[in-house]
Amino acid sequence: MWNFDYKSKFIRQYKQLSPDLQKKVKSALEDLTNSENPLRLGDYKSSLRAYAYVLDKSNRILYNVRFGDNIIELVRVGDHKMTYGKD
Repeated sequence: MWNFDYKSKFIRQYKQLSPDLQKKVKSALEDLTNSENPLRLGDYKSSLRAYAYVLDKSNRILYNVRFGDNIIELVRVGDHKMTYGKD
């Protein structure tokens, strides 16, 4: 079982999402917390040094994992521009 470390940027971006997308994020967070190895659920983005969990065609959750502490660090969430900072 994993715990979450919510970064302030993640919280701000989450509040801006539509209710439907917030439900997808909650479901994705359940998948991550119940996963034996959360790194397998995302693709590594070397330019950001983070993993990207795909919510749908254009939305992602960026996260990192600290195995020693059993913590998933939630960095960003939202569409491509919100998560990667570019179009």
